[in-house]
Order: sequence, then C-alpha cells, then structure tokens
Amino acid sequence: MQETEQVVQADGLILILTAVSIILSSYPYLCILSAGFLLIVFTVRSLTEESSGLLFAVQICLSVTFAVLAGGVWACLIFYECRFFRRMWPQIFLPSLACCLIQAMEKDLALPEVILSAIILCLVSAAVALGEHLMMSYLSAKIQNDKAVSISAVNEMYEKKLNRELVIKNYLTDKNARLEERETISRNIHNSVGHSITAAIMTLDAADLLFEKDPNQAREKLNAANRRIRTGLEAIRHAVRILDEESESISAWDFLQELNDLTESFVMDTTVQVYQDYNDLPDSLQIPREYTEFLTGAVQELLVNGVRHGGADCFRIRLMGDSCHICLVVQDNGSSSFSEENREERIREGFGLKKLIAYVERCGGSAVFSNENGFRAEITLPINSPSET
Repeated sequence: MQETEQVVQADGLILILTAVSIILSSYPYLCILSAGFLLIVFTVRSLTEESSGLLFAVQICLSVTFAVLAGGVWACLIFYECRFFRRMWPQIFLPSLACCLIQAMEKDLALPEVILSAIILCLVSAAVALGEHLMMSYLSAKIQNDKAVSISAVNEMYEKKLNRELVIKNYLTDKNARLEERETISRNIHNSVGHSITAAIMTLDAADLLFEKDPNQAREKLNAANRRIRTGLEAIRHAVRILDEESESISAWDFLQELNDLTESFVMDTTVQVYQDYNDLPDSLQIPREYTEFLTGAVQELLVNGVRHGGADCFRIRLMGDSCHICLVVQDNGSSSFSEENREERIREGFGLKKLIAYVERCGGSAVFSNENGFRAEITLPINSPSET
C-alpha cells in the first residue's frame, strides 16, 4: 500500500511541475521528455522490493536534467521523490541541496538569493512530507478499522456456528422427540429474526441521522432496513410452515430457503460474495430433516472457515441431488494452507472438519477436501439411509 501511494504522489508531483515548466521553460518539449522518463523510473522503483543504487543514480541524473531544462528553482522540488534513504528527513533537504549546487554554477546569483531559495524549497518539501505522513496515517487507520470490523463479523458468525452445532447435536441424540424439534426451530427463528430486527433498528437509526444531511443515503438505509425486516418475516413464515408438517423429511425447496437466508445474512454481515447454483437439485426432492440441519451447518462452517483461515472473499455453493444421493460443493478463492501433505494433521486439529467427516461417515457418505485455486469441499450423503442414533 505504501509503495502504491508513493508512486501516485510522485506522478502527481511530476505532472504539476511539468505543467508549470511548459509555461515557463524555454525547453518545454525536453521537459516533457525528461518527465516521462522520470515517471517510468518511479514506476519501476515502486515494483522493486529493495532500494537500488543504480536506480537512485538514474533518478538523480534525470532530476538534474529536468531541473536544468525547467530553469526555475521550483523545479528542484522533483528531488524530493528521489527516495533512497529509509528516513524522511534526507528527502526534505535533498531539493535544497540540489538547488544550491545548480545555482552555484550560475556566477551572477548572489549568495542571499541562493540561501532564500534553499529555505523556501526546504519548507515546501517539509509541507509535502507532512501531507504524505498524514495521508499514510489515515489510510493505515482506515485499513485497521475495516479489518477489525471484518474480524468482528466473522467472530460473530463463528459463535453462531457453534450455537448451531450444539442444536444439531441435541437433535441427533433424540430426533424422534417432537418437542425437541419444535424448540430447535423456535431457537433458529429467534436467532435469525432477532439478528434481522437488530440490524434493521441500527440501519433505521443511521437513516435518521442522515435524513437532513444526505437524503439519498438515508433512503438507501431505509431500503436496507426494509429488506432486513422482510427477511425476518420470511424466516418466520418458513419456520411456521415447517412446524405444521408432520413428515420427517423436508422438501428441497424449503431447504433452499434456509440456505438462502443463511447466505444472505452472511453477505450482509461481511464483504464477501456468494454465488449459488441449485439447478441440479429437484424442488420436489424430499430430504431428511437431520440432513438439512447438518448441511446448513456445514455451509456455515465452510463460509466462516474460508474467511477466517483463508481470507476468501468469494464463494460458490452448488447442490446436486437425485432419489438416492445429495451432494454439496463449496468452493472459495482463499489462500488456505490445507494440502494433501498436511491433510490428516489439519483434520485432526480442526474441530469443524473432523465433525463433518464423522457425521458423513456415520451416514455412509463421503467428504472430500482439496486446495487448488482455493479450498474446495465436496460432501455426499445417501438419502435412503440416514444415520441412526
């Protein structure tokens, strides 16, 4: 980030000095040519990891050429961008030193004029350095703040995932108990709707503060709150419909509604993108309830792990199924260290993946994990033989 900001600042300074030289210099075209070479050199410098003495010498030569052709003291400010030292203060005095050396060649200039020009250049360089420092401090603080927000959102999702795992465990120990099933669904309603309403309230508060200053942004906040409330209402309707059903299976359509609510909530709480492909899952397919609970928790586990451990910002979720099997594939673009060499160790140390594999094997299915261009998980379950507790 620092290298990028520095090259942008250098390019801006060169463009300003070039524009002035076109007006004041006797050699405007030569000034433009030397400025072009300087832009190339500064760009190359931003791409190198370590300072090079040769590159610094080229910068000095081109800067001297530009300053002489421009014919003004102000042109010596270009020496500020000749960055070779780690500290900032040598850069502040470098334009003044260059100015003194160039003006020393002109015998008709008086010493007070040279000293005054050097002082002015030193003050201007100090102002540029101060602006650069403030800009870098602001950007660093902004990045740290964004990172803290993302970590907080991921931690919240991780806590929700742990709560959901506890619900799934209780359900698997007594899947025939209707009361336990109702309590589980009620708890899920409370979590999802409570989160949506809380987020809507915060959004409405923000809209109220922005109403007079920025009506358009306030309107966007109101629309976001409206979407949050509608999401909570849909969650209530969906849960009530599930409660009214006596079957131990859930239709694929209802299961997809649960997944959509989960992914929409995840997207709203983070800055990631989630692409979903459910075209190969028939809407009429009946899926055991415990499978839907497990697969929903598996999706949440893989989303949280992708952001938390791999730094992923894009996910692809695909569901396929027929009368005998259902298959879930989750792929991210993260940089996880998972590999075939450390697969056993990572699964043994990771509580989430170990739980997924244990359940899948107990059901007679399979779980395959790989890490090529991002972490990929493929979970297959047999529909006709759900696990027995």
